[in-house]
Amino acid sequence: MSLAPDLFSAESDVFSHDSNCQRQLERACGSLAGGDSSTMRVLPYHLPLVAERGEGSRVWDADGKEYIDLNMAYGPLLLGHRPRDVAHAVCKQISERGSQLGFPTEISARVAEKIKHLIPSMQLMRFANSGTEAIASAIRLARVYTGRNKIILFEGNYHGWSDAVFHRYHAPVSDLPDCGYGPAIPGTAGMSGAPNDVIAVRFNDIDALNGALSQYGDSVAAVIMEPVMGNAGVIPPLPFYLDDVRSATRDAGSLLIFDEVITGFRIDGGGAQSYFDVTPDITIVSKALGGGYPVAAFGASAEIMELVASGQVFHGGVYSGNAAVMAAAEAVLDRVTANRDAMYPHLHSIGNELADGLAEIMNHFDVPHVVQNVGPMVSLFLTDGTDGRLTNYREVRQCGDFDGFIRLQHAVQRLGVYFHPNMFEPMYLSAAHTRQDVAGALDRIEDAVRCTLAS
Repeated sequence: MSLAPDLFSAESDVFSHDSNCQRQLERACGSLAGGDSSTMRVLPYHLPLVAERGEGSRVWDADGKEYIDLNMAYGPLLLGHRPRDVAHAVCKQISERGSQLGFPTEISARVAEKIKHLIPSMQLMRFANSGTEAIASAIRLARVYTGRNKIILFEGNYHGWSDAVFHRYHAPVSDLPDCGYGPAIPGTAGMSGAPNDVIAVRFNDIDALNGALSQYGDSVAAVIMEPVMGNAGVIPPLPFYLDDVRSATRDAGSLLIFDEVITGFRIDGGGAQSYFDVTPDITIVSKALGGGYPVAAFGASAEIMELVASGQVFHGGVYSGNAAVMAAAEAVLDRVTANRDAMYPHLHSIGNELADGLAEIMNHFDVPHVVQNVGPMVSLFLTDGTDGRLTNYREVRQCGDFDGFIRLQHAVQRLGVYFHPNMFEPMYLSAAHTRQDVAGALDRIEDAVRCTLAS
């Protein structure tokens, strides 16, 4: 994922002290561009942290320091670090059957059946290795099924880095159209004008979406959206907004695609579509599905997916449906299915406790802020004084105190709690987190606020 560098002016003290983390990052820069294979893990304002191991709700760095992890690998670790049942399933698959067999396997069919049990709208599906791959295939599928080319997505939503949909989702507000929708801005250099035929619309604004559909409706293949925004912080849909989007797409003859890469199996066993009771035409799931292993799936009705089954829409991949990854996914799904009635109330309870605790701390120290969460997805927004609900990317970008958040994150990290220093990145809790973990994290965050933000 990318982030506009103009957001931040806070000086980073990366490499400011002698440590194993510092030395390992410096070494990595000699062979890995920037020091890692994801820019989001080595942004200029990161404090150095090279992870050594994880267990449950904790992670340890190369210096042996222990952290309460509120990042959970950007969301995949629904069950925490190194859940034993997942590790056992993967080891058993590798040692007894193999990890990459090169043929259809029974385990991939079992995993698909278990996904379909939890998310019935995915009548047929295909597996991929990442959300980016699955979303690119879903966009191609929607275009062929409808015979249309244009795609509508939302400002602040991230749908992977493929040319199909990678737009500048953290664009300066001055670059966004006043009317609430317009052609998407390319997300990086080297895209040769792509994403092509993509319109970006303001989130939680049904009038903006209707305006875009009115102007482009006959050519819109699909509207793709994060049903809960998770790439501009946690921004829930306004009441009935998802229902209105569903109705608008039906009226326009367009498909509705839910990018549940983040929300799938995280906020509910059936994803956001179950939680909000809105059914899309195509669904993409990824992160929590693998419990830390690289997997994604896209699925739809049998009628839509027949285009893939028949070969009219190509989908492939040597590692798609890799047996070791399928073993991990099956273990995650078995846990979700068996413990759904207890797991999600727990996740929502500790998520609410974290959100309420953050708000209480900020209120106590008179720090301008907004806290928003949907269960175990939690965002603390430091603001310029704006309070109340933040409903779209533009509001976060305009009112956010990003420098203050970086200072706070640095102080919190030094006290043994980790969340990402980019305020657009949510905090994530897992089934391994306890109420004691949340209370301990809040105590340390309070100490950090007292030292860095209190007036």
